Order: sequence, then structure tokens, then C-alpha cells
Amino acid sequence: MYPEPKFLPAGDLAVSVELGDEISREVNARVLALEYLIQQKALPGVLETVPTFRSLLVYYDPSSVGYEALVAALRALVPQARPDVLPPARTVEIPCCYGGELGFELEAAAAKVDLAPEEAMRLHSGADYYVFFVGFTPGLPYMTGMPERLTIPRLETPRTRTPAGSVGIGGSQCSIYPVESPGGFWVLGRTPLRLYDPTAADPILLRAGDHVRFRRIDRQEFDAIAEAVARGTYQVKIEEGRR
Repeated sequence: MYPEPKFLPAGDLAVSVELGDEISREVNARVLALEYLIQQKALPGVLETVPTFRSLLVYYDPSSVGYEALVAALRALVPQARPDVLPPARTVEIPCCYGGELGFELEAAAAKVDLAPEEAMRLHSGADYYVFFVGFTPGLPYMTGMPERLTIPRLETPRTRTPAGSVGIGGSQCSIYPVESPGGFWVLGRTPLRLYDPTAADPILLRAGDHVRFRRIDRQEFDAIAEAVARGTYQVKIEEGRR
């Protein structure tokens, strides 16, 4: 954590509030707490907020609030931005089919870290993940909490196409590709859930501050859930009220 926050202009429509210089749960929780306070107090002129690992980008309307006035308001909020002001977090269950056609890099990734594929699946699905923030593509979560034993370098040559729903690991992080896109994470499996659905009332499934648990499923259950998702009848398991 910085002793004092840093306020950096980001063009003429935004300000970046930097709270620290490391990737940590503590710094990130304070970033999310600051975002929450801004929303609760409805700061004049603020249009949108975008959290990252260690900073919060605040977009504003310069015809409604000036840069100096906004920075003063944000500076006053920072001391209040403690993790205990956040509402209880959610825990979202993500069904995942590992290996085979869907997890096409499971065996190679397991060999890379000197594990049997079954052990890699057990470790990955048994962890509790925390969503730092969502970005890169719509709905893509950057998550920590992966077992240290699964730490793995990213692909030397990123693939040009990664199927939507792919569950991947790279470095010490885990992520899920919400749309088909390039990617450098090792794909261990795939979820039939839609992390990004532009037709839904709430198009983004996961939020910054969520906890994620993966549930192992076989291909038959994967196909059944995928059909239910397509029909709009599948209910994602979400537990509210976690501290």
C-alpha cells in the first residue's frame, strides 16, 4: 500500500487512483472498497469506474465536475476505503469438464509441472479462487488462489483462437475465456456457462471481489448444462453473504 494515494490524469475524461504497487488481496480489496464508496455516495460527475489489481480508473464528465474537485473528493474517500465497508461477497460455482477435447492442454500442462493429469485436476478444482477484476475481453476474470503447485509459465507462443468457456492457467493465475479470442493460458477444461451474454439483463456473470469454485463434471453433464444454458433454464449456483 502507498502511504498516500497517487492521482494520475488519464486523458481529459478520467483519473487513475493508484493505491499500491503490488498484486495483493489487501490492495485489491481497498480498490474495490473505493469503487463501492464512490457508487454509494454517487459522486457528482462520475460516469464509470474500472477496477484493476491495484488502481481504480474513474471516468468523469468535465462539464459536471473539474479534475481538481474530483481528486479532492476521491482523496477524502480513500481513508474510508477499507475491506470492511464492502458488502458480503458471492461464491459462484463454475462447472468444468477437464481434459479430452475440451481441456486439450491438460496433459501437457500437468507434465510441465511434473504432475499426473488427475492430480492437476484435483488441485485445480479443489481451490478457492478470488476475482481481482474483469477485463481484456468482456467478462474475463483475473483470478488468484490457484495452488502454488500448479504455477506454470504462459505459453511461449499464444494461440490465435481459444474457445469460449475455456478454463486456463498461466503464471500463478487462473482465468476463463468468455468469448473466442487469442490466449496464452494453458487450457485445462471448459465450462458450459456463458460468462458473457450480451442478451442477458446482467451480461457479465462474474464480478470483481467474487469467489469462484470449480465443480468437476463429465462430458455428458457438460452437454446437458450447455443445452439448458441455450434454453435459458440453467440456474448458476451463487451463494451470497461470504465474508
